[in-house]
Amino acid sequence: MTFSPMMSAAVSDQGSGPSQSAPVSGASHVSYGLEPGREGAGQEEAGHEGAGHVGAGPEEAGRRDAQDIPWPHQSYLELGSLPTAAPCARLHTTLVLWEWDLGALVPTAALVVSELVSNAVQASRGITESCFADTWAPGTPPVRVWLSADEYRVVIQVWDGSDQPPVPQPVEPEADSGRGLLLVGSLSSEWGCYAPEKCSGKVIWAVVEG
Repeated sequence: MTFSPMMSAAVSDQGSGPSQSAPVSGASHVSYGLEPGREGAGQEEAGHEGAGHVGAGPEEAGRRDAQDIPWPHQSYLELGSLPTAAPCARLHTTLVLWEWDLGALVPTAALVVSELVSNAVQASRGITESCFADTWAPGTPPVRVWLSADEYRVVIQVWDGSDQPPVPQPVEPEADSGRGLLLVGSLSSEWGCYAPEKCSGKVIWAVVEG
């Protein structure tokens, strides 16, 4: 099955958001699409800083148009690749979902965001340069988080500067870590990973439904 993400960078001077290059892992029965270079359009259409659009897959063709109808709720957050990034992203998700009247999704979505951001921070270690929106920058890359939601679900997308795809590993019962992707898989209705165009690194996405 194919995954067609659609998102763009949230800040107009940041350049075009990443376009999908190829799916890396995971599977999807819903098509979430990415449309590059729509930073300003996303803000005008949604009235909210951030951009993200969704298109229905074949099973949901009557619910949304694949290219033209934006998510009613969209948010973007950029964080440093630091240990404090995960709790900050979790708090941001909690507040934004309450603002969007999606409080029922908060416990699960906040936990998924926290796990994905923690993994992104770990993946960024040792990276000395990265490309985003066709622009290379020196130093450890940030972690970028997109939230897109309608009335009953939220799509979480997290970018990090590492080109290595996520690989869930068997975890020993007594291990203190390593359960992140297993937890994401158990809490999400679906999840996956893709390599964006004009960017290094990868985007891991997950869908949390009410």
